[in-house]
Amino acid sequence: MSPRSVMRFVEWTIGALRGELPQTVIVIRCLEPGCTETSDPSPSHIDPDHWALKHAGRMGHTDYEEVARSRLVATPKSPQQGVAA
Repeated sequence: MSPRSVMRFVEWTIGALRGELPQTVIVIRCLEPGCTETSDPSPSHIDPDHWALKHAGRMGHTDYEEVARSRLVATPKSPQQGVAA
């Protein structure tokens, strides 16, 4: 006998871990050429914003990027979550 493959279409979803709220972490990094400094990660904007303002005052750098990171998990949808047949 030759081997057989069974293929099926599976819908996926992406989001926070099941039963958990998304945990977003904010980081601000300086975009001044040659500068590699970044704020410490924080769950709110307050500390990264303060870091950027202090860095601007100390260094004269005025161009920044804010990065928001959340851990996401991709999981297959269970049959009851899919579209009814």
